[in-house]
Amino acid sequence: MPQLHLTNATMARIKKIVGMTNVHDGDYMVNEMIDIFEKKINNLR
Repeated sequence: MPQLHLTNATMARIKKIVGMTNVHDGDYMVNEMIDIFEKKINNLR
C-alpha cells in the first residue's frame, strides 16, 4: 500500500484551507479533508 508523504509546507497549506489548528499525521489529515469535502458536497445537493 503506498504511503502518503506530506511536507510541512503542504500540511500548513492544507490546515489553512480546511481551518484546522492541529494536525496529527498525513493519513489523519487526508481523512479529515475527505470528511469536509463530503459535507460540502452534501450541502450543495
